[in-house]
Amino acid sequence: MQNRVIRSSNGREPGGTGNSRFALFIFLGSYALVFVTLAIVVINLRRVSFDWPPAGVPPLALWKGALVTLILLVSSLTLHVTLHAARQGNQPRAQRLLLVTVLLGLLFLVGQIYQFATAGMTIQSGAYGAVFFTMAGFHAVHIIIGLALLVRLLNDLRRAPASAATLSATPAAATVWHFLDLMWLPFFIVLYLL
Repeated sequence: MQNRVIRSSNGREPGGTGNSRFALFIFLGSYALVFVTLAIVVINLRRVSFDWPPAGVPPLALWKGALVTLILLVSSLTLHVTLHAARQGNQPRAQRLLLVTVLLGLLFLVGQIYQFATAGMTIQSGAYGAVFFTMAGFHAVHIIIGLALLVRLLNDLRRAPASAATLSATPAAATVWHFLDLMWLPFFIVLYLL
């Protein structure tokens, strides 16, 4: 089966329209507001609390947070190199790197589950526990959505040579993934460093 690139009347490939990019950024902007609001809640709770974490609740282990953060940042790097390989037409390399990105995302989720299980608190452990489980859980749900987008893209790349439609969908999936990685950083700062 032959891959055809359908061009619009202005000679550009479909899929990267201004409206779809605008909608993506509006969508991500609304999520950014939720992420920022959660971070502000933590900062305000810390400001009004006498002791943070509360007595009897162990503080989060910095090394666990740093490790999952490093995994997430490396996944962004591998995705960036994936895009470069795809643009250069090196589909086997792009597939391998995208698979590594997906595996790193899964490893991040495993790390989050491990943190949930070993945090020494529950969501009922006052504001500290509620904040941790809400923020980390909210982010984990969105990582699952990002992984679904990357797995779909990986399947598209495996089925056929990279087409204009596949490559035009790649930046959108990458933008979502990089956004999720970026949104983890304020969570890491307010949960582990402040």
